Amino acid sequence: MAWSISRDARLAELRQLHHARSATLANSVPGTFAHDGLTKECDAIYAEIKRLEASRGISPKAVLLALAVLALLVYSLAH
Repeated sequence: MAWSISRDARLAELRQLHHARSATLANSVPGTFAHDGLTKECDAIYAEIKRLEASRGISPKAVLLALAVLALLVYSLAH
């Protein structure tokens, strides 16, 4: 299993989910419990998509891995 899911893969997954939920929402009756729930879910998915699109950070696990490799290089050069 991968250490982390890539940002692009997560965005693709969320976009596909948003598309599926939006299609279901389009076929539901406004004002019903199901319609309101799907609307909230679509809004939450859309907000997560926007958050991921705006993020440019690096994974904490990737930072730790880079530091470990750097430490091994320094150690091997020192001896």
